[in-house]
Amino acid sequence: MRPFFTLVSFISLVSPILAQYNISVSRAIPSVPKRVGFTLTWSETFSQPGAISSEWLYDIGTSYPGGPANWGTGEIQTYTSSLQNVYVSPNGYLTIVPLRNPKTRTWTSARIETVKDGFKCQAGGEMIIEARILLPAGGRQEGVWAAFWAMGRKFRRNGNDGWPMTGEWDIMEAVNGVDTILGTVHCGMYPGGPCNEPNGIGGTTNIARGVFNNYALRVDRTLSDWQKEYLSWSVNGVEYHRISGYDIGDYGIWSNLVHEPFFLLLNVAMGGGFPNAWAGQDTPTPATTPGYGMLVDWVAVYNK
Repeated sequence: MRPFFTLVSFISLVSPILAQYNISVSRAIPSVPKRVGFTLTWSETFSQPGAISSEWLYDIGTSYPGGPANWGTGEIQTYTSSLQNVYVSPNGYLTIVPLRNPKTRTWTSARIETVKDGFKCQAGGEMIIEARILLPAGGRQEGVWAAFWAMGRKFRRNGNDGWPMTGEWDIMEAVNGVDTILGTVHCGMYPGGPCNEPNGIGGTTNIARGVFNNYALRVDRTLSDWQKEYLSWSVNGVEYHRISGYDIGDYGIWSNLVHEPFFLLLNVAMGGGFPNAWAGQDTPTPATTPGYGMLVDWVAVYNK
């Protein structure tokens, strides 16, 4: 059951965050763009203010049941389903907000997964996974780690186990409030392997913060040779990173990475190995500003 609240009380709760993001409370009804030659397989436009829809699952706590501590990355927040950490704002944006308890100095945030876990590119086809996301500018964002990504269904069906062989697509990762974002794959064995775990194989590009950008991953299986199949990362339609079967060099690993179904995730972590490495120190710091997470306008999956 969703928590009861009035529209007035909800706007009172979220209006400081909206002001911090410099976002108007009113906007047009969101719409997912059409792609010529593609069918819209699934989408979420976050049109109902309040708690997230039944299309999503909450990840709670500091690990999957029986999984590695701190979600295996060293991040230090506790994930919750609280409306203070994750909600659809009155103007129709999924809002994930990391907060710090002023007494205990501990952090909370949110991570959600799609219930659907059958997003797959068929042989001979193409698939595009895309989201329109705003990463806020300003503040002290040391340790803020925002991500839009996907995990192989085998990971979920195997009791949240088997990474990295089950495959991971990091469609967008951003840390510490910088303008650089990353697109990465994780595959094979740990440590090492063709994806150089735990680092993965990634590419970077720069984005503008404080505005919405479109982050997309294209899976292309239109050629009959698996080594010529590829994954392609783009921002606002401009490709900046590509990985092919030839780059991985192992059919079994590539098959798990590209031929299997996936589910999608959105989250904002605090601290961990990735932002610490970029910052050159442990994060978040005492100066890190609470409330800087991300806004999501829509998420869509297309197939051709």
